[in-house]
Amino acid sequence: MSLKSCENSNMTFNSNMRTCPIERLNVCLKCFCTSARKKDDTYYKSSTTKSIRAAIDRFLRSPPHNKPFSIISYPALTEANKVLNAFVKDLKKTGKIAGVVHKIAISKEQVKKLFESGELGPADSLNPAQLQRTAW
Repeated sequence: MSLKSCENSNMTFNSNMRTCPIERLNVCLKCFCTSARKKDDTYYKSSTTKSIRAAIDRFLRSPPHNKPFSIISYPALTEANKVLNAFVKDLKKTGKIAGVVHKIAISKEQVKKLFESGELGPADSLNPAQLQRTAW
């Protein structure tokens, strides 16, 4: 993951997220979310960007940091989250990232055929492979 410079601020990412004030964290998160890129300089998908934010949240809330707030829902960080949502929306609108592509669900007839062929089985099956395929 690479970080581009933030255009309207001389932001550097040498701040320690674990100890910086909430206002500085808000600025850092806004800048980070709009600057993160893949190695090939393309943007991350919406779900990946939000997963990165969730990972940062878990990092800050877990020991030894134990932040008493969530960066996703804390009111003082609402601005950073709004910036992230607007940024992702703009990327989708301009075609820089693709939207979610949903696959067609399999039909009841196809499920029945899988059970009849033994690929899928009942929950009380003793066949581990069959249980795994059924649960998956």
